[in-house]
Amino acid sequence: MKSARHKRRYTIGEVSELFGIGTDSLRYYERLGVLTPKRASNGYRLFDLEDMYKLSLIKGLRSLDVPLADIKEHFRERDLQKTVDLLNDEARRIQLRIDELEQTRRDLLERAAKLQAAKGAAVGEPTVEQREERRCVELAARIELDAEMDLLMQRLHRSHEGELPDLGMLEVGGALNVESLAAGHANVYDAVFFVLRNPAVPCDFVLPAGRYLTLRYRGPYEQNGKLYRSMVEYAQGKGLAIHGKPFEIFEVDNRSTSDEREFLTRIELHVRP
Repeated sequence: MKSARHKRRYTIGEVSELFGIGTDSLRYYERLGVLTPKRASNGYRLFDLEDMYKLSLIKGLRSLDVPLADIKEHFRERDLQKTVDLLNDEARRIQLRIDELEQTRRDLLERAAKLQAAKGAAVGEPTVEQREERRCVELAARIELDAEMDLLMQRLHRSHEGELPDLGMLEVGGALNVESLAAGHANVYDAVFFVLRNPAVPCDFVLPAGRYLTLRYRGPYEQNGKLYRSMVEYAQGKGLAIHGKPFEIFEVDNRSTSDEREFLTRIELHVRP
């Protein structure tokens, strides 16, 4: 039986095929200094057995998502305790990702439950509801078209990148323009805002805790002018003073459905006796 003979040096193509690692990745490892292949007289890279040994370790550590910077440091000074420390660090990173995914799962279930409940929400009748303080971030601009609202929502979300969850998970509102409503014009806003759930994110303004005259409606936003005026009349009839500007919260909008008939919006007015 013949014994296998191993080459002492391999080309980048041979290494790529042997380890299942793309040539671009191998060149990237070299640029980072993780690998240091020799050069043949024609300039081609030649990987020796030490490089092959390192690649075996790199492939195993990358399968655990260990960052390349950590792998490079690990090669610089490697002993048993440092290997233990490296694996423990990666285990902690994995646990953080697990925690983040679990929070995302809870958020998705909560959002699904709210949308399901929205199907049976009562509409058309004003009610007074007690609300906790709500911290918000906003982007001020005159908004008269739904497309303008969508664009400003994206801009506001972008300006807080890394601080806020996905746009579909946020409670979004619009500050109604009182002058336009009084003049009989509907669907005009002064700003778009997000209600914050993370207390670590700085806010732009606060919706104070208290009683809010609330009315939910389904369908297009062109209804809000008439409905706002009916809420003002209701407040006057009940002896309720209105404090601050009216606003809408978009409970179901085009983030969840393309059928405008399924939209569910609530108008809120902060009131006191």
